[in-house]
Amino acid sequence: MRGVRRALCLAALVVLSACASDKAPAEQAVKAAETAVANAKAEAAKWVPDQARSLDAALASVKDKFTKGDYKAVLAEAPALATQAQSVASAAAAKKAELTKSWEEMSAGLPKMVEAVKSRVDILSKSKKLPANVTKEKFETAKADLAAATQGWTDAMAAYSGGNVADAVAKANTVKQKTVEALEALGMPVPPAAKS
Repeated sequence: MRGVRRALCLAALVVLSACASDKAPAEQAVKAAETAVANAKAEAAKWVPDQARSLDAALASVKDKFTKGDYKAVLAEAPALATQAQSVASAAAAKKAELTKSWEEMSAGLPKMVEAVKSRVDILSKSKKLPANVTKEKFETAKADLAAATQGWTDAMAAYSGGNVADAVAKANTVKQKTVEALEALGMPVPPAAKS
């Protein structure tokens, strides 16, 4: 009986020392994961918010396991979290580049389209008679779309100036849609780039 107790005590000591020996590396792994997540998080929250939240949840899970003393799980999961953080940072950079390119393309073409609609509306407003392909209802729709597009472009520019490129692109897409509708209502050609 005494031998069994001694064996159990020895086994418990081995387990405790193994756990204690895993604690320091697990703590280091958590710190490394926290650093990796913190480095990726600022840009990720702005450009890929869903992935940023997923990263936060994964970090919280690793920290919870550390708090509960599950050091082996921490040592298994924390390095993957650092890799995930790098992947999220790359996704954020790609999304930023994509949205910035979209904005540049739209800001090059949209103001010209809006100006073409404005010019046509001004000409038709001074005319005594509308062209055969433009009804009074279509003309009123075009004027309303022009007003919405003009205000939308002002809002898009403000969003871009404020550093919110994603919002600026979303607003610019709405402007594009309203401008295309106005062009169609006025019987004007829609530029191929605006159809996509």
